[in-house]
Amino acid sequence: MMIIAQITDTHILPKGQVWLDRPETEVTERLKLVVQHLNNLNPRPDVLLLTGDSVDKGSEEAYQHLKEILKPLSIPLYVIPGNHDDREKMRKAFSAEAYMPEKGFIQYVIDDYPVRLIGLDTHVPNEDYGLLCKERLAWLEKKLKTNPAKPTLLFMHHFPMKVGQRCIDDIICRVEGEFESFLLSSPHVLGIVAGHYHKVSAGLFGGKLCFVAPSVAPSHYFATGEDEFVTAIDLTHPSFVLHRWTNGFQMVSESLQALKFDKRLPMNSLPLYGATLPPCEPSKRAKQSDWNKKEIASPPSRFARRRDRNDDGGDMVC
Repeated sequence: MMIIAQITDTHILPKGQVWLDRPETEVTERLKLVVQHLNNLNPRPDVLLLTGDSVDKGSEEAYQHLKEILKPLSIPLYVIPGNHDDREKMRKAFSAEAYMPEKGFIQYVIDDYPVRLIGLDTHVPNEDYGLLCKERLAWLEKKLKTNPAKPTLLFMHHFPMKVGQRCIDDIICRVEGEFESFLLSSPHVLGIVAGHYHKVSAGLFGGKLCFVAPSVAPSHYFATGEDEFVTAIDLTHPSFVLHRWTNGFQMVSESLQALKFDKRLPMNSLPLYGATLPPCEPSKRAKQSDWNKKEIASPPSRFARRRDRNDDGGDMVC
């Protein structure tokens, strides 16, 4: 098994500056909270992918601040640039990392784990859209052919599929070449993980799952799919993703939130359910008969369900 954590669009600024000039966006605190959550996960992820827009304006001071926030991280970190990054300043900031190329595009292969990780650079200076040019694609095609028996995951900032949101579909990854066709002919590729949208989305591209992770920074809100610009900023909880690979060529992805007041209440501790649910014992599975109580609709999978009576005497599941 391998657990691949992903964060994206952290939009860190130099110390003392705030994202969008609004203090309540709290991008620094949001990333600190996510780092804390990742460190406390059990089991802990094997790696962490930061898929672009790590800083907001590509300054050296912002990258220094980013590294300070990430310093407590106890998971191996791999970064690639997004449209808000600066390729050369990112390279300089992470030059001590063995995976970081000394020049050219920030593309690399990590072969140290059960799943092979390939980072792709879609950055275009001074543009919001992304690009996989012929040179970058030729590099990728060569790397995919070198180990066709090993499960492989591609990670990038811009995603190559449309999501049905006009504002975003204009600035996805543009492709110069046969990216989709050689993905179709690469059965060992598990899929693509990306960022950029600030919202979760998933679809197929080249016969592979393309998973777009939600952001650590506040998310984008659009009133309609035809909006030409972001309508508002949602101050939702910062998000991260866990991609779980077990064996073969299958992977399951789960989007999670880092909550400031993160606390789990066992269902049998709640007044509405406590009298009807047996104690939760991780080492034992509750007997079927334990669930056959009057107020339990059926054996619950993850959440217990309570039956009440409606005004007509029929059953109502809350």
